[in-house]
Amino acid sequence: MLTAFRLRARTSFLAAISLTAYSEFGLIVAGILLPEWIVPLAIAVSVSFVIAAPLNRTAHRLYARLEPRLQPFERITIHPDEQPTSLGDADVLIFGMGRTGTAAYDQLKKQGLQPAGLDGDTYKARAHAEAGRNVVFADAEDSNFWRGVDISQIKAAVLAMDDIGSKVVAARSLRAKGFTGPIISHALHEDHVERITDAGATHTYLTMNQAGIGLADRTVNVLEEAQPAEATSTAAEASP
Repeated sequence: MLTAFRLRARTSFLAAISLTAYSEFGLIVAGILLPEWIVPLAIAVSVSFVIAAPLNRTAHRLYARLEPRLQPFERITIHPDEQPTSLGDADVLIFGMGRTGTAAYDQLKKQGLQPAGLDGDTYKARAHAEAGRNVVFADAEDSNFWRGVDISQIKAAVLAMDDIGSKVVAARSLRAKGFTGPIISHALHEDHVERITDAGATHTYLTMNQAGIGLADRTVNVLEEAQPAEATSTAAEASP
């Protein structure tokens, strides 16, 4: 049904996996209209969650295996939101345009570089584009994206997504496509650093640690700035 609406096979597959679990809202309706069916429906919902959980966790790997069988179902014309787009004259690629990615984009722009942002949220990508940023809709875990994108002009890549799986896939895909430049990533947890590095990242930073270091440096600077003022005030009080 989803491919009939011009969505690609990958998008349709992931959506179908997400819809595998029965909605618990059905229990509310059953409790009002069909109270005698509430127990078997509750069991069915629970079983569907048990089945859906591992499927959703391995959805991208499953699609990679089933892709040759699923792609023939795609229509020739695809959904407008999934039309391929160019990265323009970008020389730095930023994956994930949340707060971290947006801050990195703006700072790189101030430094005279030409960043391009990628985000899997169509609304977020559109909002950034309307704000004047070179941001396009793309999913780092989408094999079709990696087959079609041209990264020959890209000198560095920044992984600013929160999801560790997406970072690992993005780093591996960049290296598999022949990218030899630096891949810089942030990490939320210490155990993520090794996974991202093994996938191909050259520089990985613990976000919370760096934030703490920045706060400490700022505190020291504030104290140093305050000391001369205190010394002047003390000297003025001590003078006759």
